[in-house]
Amino acid sequence: MKKLLIIAAVLLFFLLPGASCFGEPAESYYPLKEGMTWVYSISSNKPGAQKITVTNLAPRELQGKSVTPRKWEVVGGVKYYFIAKDDSGVYRYAEQKGETGEPQIITPKVYYLKNPVDVGTTWDTTTKMGEDDLKVNITVESIGEKVQVPAGTYKNCVKLKHEGKVSKEGGGAALSLTAYEWYAAEVGLVKSMFTAKQSIKGKAEAADSITHQLESFKP
Repeated sequence: MKKLLIIAAVLLFFLLPGASCFGEPAESYYPLKEGMTWVYSISSNKPGAQKITVTNLAPRELQGKSVTPRKWEVVGGVKYYFIAKDDSGVYRYAEQKGETGEPQIITPKVYYLKNPVDVGTTWDTTTKMGEDDLKVNITVESIGEKVQVPAGTYKNCVKLKHEGKVSKEGGGAALSLTAYEWYAAEVGLVKSMFTAKQSIKGKAEAADSITHQLESFKP
């Protein structure tokens, strides 16, 4: 279960001050400027808290598509996500495990944010939870959230809600995910909270939760 939660955290990762944020484009909240660096602290109801460092690298071409590589560094490994944008929003185009792995194109597209960034904007995505495909609905719940994290206080953040559930054949087991993310304009993801629950017929429900908080940010 802990492994599934870590996978979910990474996938979910996977992200303008003032009151005039109505209908802002997705890239305003998911900046792709080269050199930007984010450090997140991770807390969980399980032992083993750690940190993740995320860095935007120089833009490049990948199979004819202009992408921004994002380097993820966590204890025990490095991973790269290749971020692209289109008229619909900002999405993960490909990913690469380790320094020497080959980028793998993601199909279908996994959108982090969709246009316009406004209350009620909603979309679906599918992610892997272990061996199961989990369909997740994402909805913009608010565009005026105030969020306090170790890196500081951010106003007028966009709040996303993620909901997904999958039941295995026979109805004997189910896995659900509920998550919230907060994005600040020109900064990106500042906080995320999510809970994964696994229920098996005849057994007590197991629940794990993880919170990411922005600890430092280099624009």
